[in-house]
Amino acid sequence: MGVLMVTTWYPNHKGMQVAKMYLKQPREIPHVTKWRVFNTPAGHDGMKQYHIIYTERGKLEEASIGIYKYFFPFATEIEGYQITVETLIGVSDSYKMAGLKWE
Repeated sequence: MGVLMVTTWYPNHKGMQVAKMYLKQPREIPHVTKWRVFNTPAGHDGMKQYHIIYTERGKLEEASIGIYKYFFPFATEIEGYQITVETLIGVSDSYKMAGLKWE
C-alpha cells in the first residue's frame, strides 16, 4: 500500500469556489482505496487541508496520475491555491530499511 499526503492552502475568500469545485470532482480514482480530508485554519494564509490518500499495493504511480488530474483544476483555476504532495512511509517500514524491527 502506498500513502500520499497532499497539503493544500487557499485564501479564505476562495473557500466557496474551492467547495463548489470539490463537488464537481470524481468520487473515485483508480487504485485509491481510502481518502481522508482534514481542514484547519491557516492564519493569514487562509485555509489549509490535509488529504491522506491510500493506494493499492504496487499501484502508487498509477494512482498518482489520477490524483494529479484531480487537483489540476484547483491549481490552475483558483488564484492563490497552493499544493504539495508527499509520499509517506510507515514507521515499521522505515525501521526495516534501517535493519531494525519495530515492535
